[in-house]
Amino acid sequence: MVDKPPHQIDPERFVSDEADRARAVSDFLRDQEERAQGGVRGGLRRERIRRFRRTTVIATWLGIAYIWVGTPGWLTVQPPPPQPIEAESTSLRWNVFLQSQRIESYRLERGRLPYVLDEAGPRFRGMEYHRRNSRTYELTGRSNRVELKYESEQAPHDFVGDAADLAQDIPNREDGK
Repeated sequence: MVDKPPHQIDPERFVSDEADRARAVSDFLRDQEERAQGGVRGGLRRERIRRFRRTTVIATWLGIAYIWVGTPGWLTVQPPPPQPIEAESTSLRWNVFLQSQRIESYRLERGRLPYVLDEAGPRFRGMEYHRRNSRTYELTGRSNRVELKYESEQAPHDFVGDAADLAQDIPNREDGK
């Protein structure tokens, strides 16, 4: 058996004359020239992008170094001014009062004073508790610049003083409330 192509090739259809071949070659060469020009333009564009990226990275690192090392004034946050001593004293007085109310609440519920301050609930920062006997105690409140002492024989209303504006009704031990 002899292999035959599946169809016959028509030589007139695929054979071209000299002018057609010259035109095809010139079209091919022109296409190659355009691609080469496009490659050169694309290469220039890529080089500009690389330079821009490199410049941006260097400028960013210089900015970061300036902020890190130089610590510019416009970036430095100033701390708030210190609280006046009167305001600090008033808030500490109020905290001592609230802590004494926790102790009194504990005493009313259990019928005795707590042995340590944490028994009456979480303590306020800067509070110290000293139980003198089964009925009296002393609370000392400390802040950065103020120290206050409250003794359980003292009326809470008298101790709170100016801080009483923070609350509507402060029970007075003398009134039995």
